Amino acid sequence: MSGVIDVAIVGAGPYGLSLATHLDAAGVDYRIFGVPMEAWQRHMPPGMFLKSYGESSNLFDPQMSFSLEDYSRQNGLEYHPIRLPVRLETFISYGRTFQERFKIRTEPKRLVEMNATGRGYELDFDNGETVNAKRVVLAIGVQPYKYTPPKLAHLPDALISHSSDYGSLERLAGREVTIVGAGASAYDIAALLGERGAKVTIIARDPEPHFQNPPDPDPSLLHQLLFPSANGLGGGWLLRLCGDAPQLIHLLPDYLRLSILKNTLGPSGGYFVRDQILGKVTMKLACSVTGAEECGGRVRVTVVGRNGTGETVESDHVIAATGYRVDVRRLNFLRDGVLRQIRTVDNTPILSANFESTAPGVHFVGLSSARSFGPVMRFVVGAVHPARRLSKILPKSLLRRPVPVSAAYPS
Repeated sequence: MSGVIDVAIVGAGPYGLSLATHLDAAGVDYRIFGVPMEAWQRHMPPGMFLKSYGESSNLFDPQMSFSLEDYSRQNGLEYHPIRLPVRLETFISYGRTFQERFKIRTEPKRLVEMNATGRGYELDFDNGETVNAKRVVLAIGVQPYKYTPPKLAHLPDALISHSSDYGSLERLAGREVTIVGAGASAYDIAALLGERGAKVTIIARDPEPHFQNPPDPDPSLLHQLLFPSANGLGGGWLLRLCGDAPQLIHLLPDYLRLSILKNTLGPSGGYFVRDQILGKVTMKLACSVTGAEECGGRVRVTVVGRNGTGETVESDHVIAATGYRVDVRRLNFLRDGVLRQIRTVDNTPILSANFESTAPGVHFVGLSSARSFGPVMRFVVGAVHPARRLSKILPKSLLRRPVPVSAAYPS
């Protein structure tokens, strides 16, 4: 058992790594647990592109000294803030280089149990180590919250998977695949499967497919006034507010924040996959799944259209590209003593302006915090906000250790 540390960061993706550099510069005694960029490596298919532009795919150190553009230039890679999509492999390598550059000592272990103690929290890891921390920041990403509709969830694992289960798509090459959903992950996987000779059918409730508009390289002055650049999220005053001022979003009533979250930056594919989808993938739109069953080693999905007409779609495998639903009850490492202290609305944690839940000293960032701070927390670009906020707030209530700034910012 180790001594008590000030802060434990659980998760080593963009949010965890960005926060680590800020805490290091602030002299906060922290440890960060997780494999750098693991979710991006293990749960996204090779060959895909990020939906976010280059300008909105940065990790954040306090001095903003190592952007994706810096990494690309140093490694001879093509880069443009809006005109070139970002390759997944480039982003993963950039994140790991960021970790190495700022000497973030990540610990590749998994949290299995978290209990409250009189002086903070006791964290038990899968390697048998127990760590005591005054505060815990859960930068756990989206994977714990993956959602498969009940009408599909009963199917055997051999016949159904979630879009976040990939990884390599090679085992589905040349097969018939049904994808339920119409967001970026659905279209990305459909396009990649098409390149591998698969016959793909997409089932979606929307009456038409949605894709991002290609970026305008030379917008008019009027367009810039009406639709100002929104911190890499797109254009428009609402997106500008969401991207730049999540603390103002936090001040809004819950019903209004929820409306913004549900109706802003909704499901859509990247503009760069449109030509790989339209006319090349079978699409059954304005349809809802009403049932699914195994049939001779294959899977048969029953759908009904808005006009009430039903039909079946048969394939070798179904991929549920049905997104994520935050629910703290699904965080199996939270023991009852901690879980009971976390007040929620619709099972989503209620957070203070400091990303702190009603369990004192337990902070949620990333997707977990989107209902409190808006849709920017679903994207990499949102990582800057909790990093800056927590690095200012936490030192006021924690013991500090003297760390030269030069040690946190290698040349």
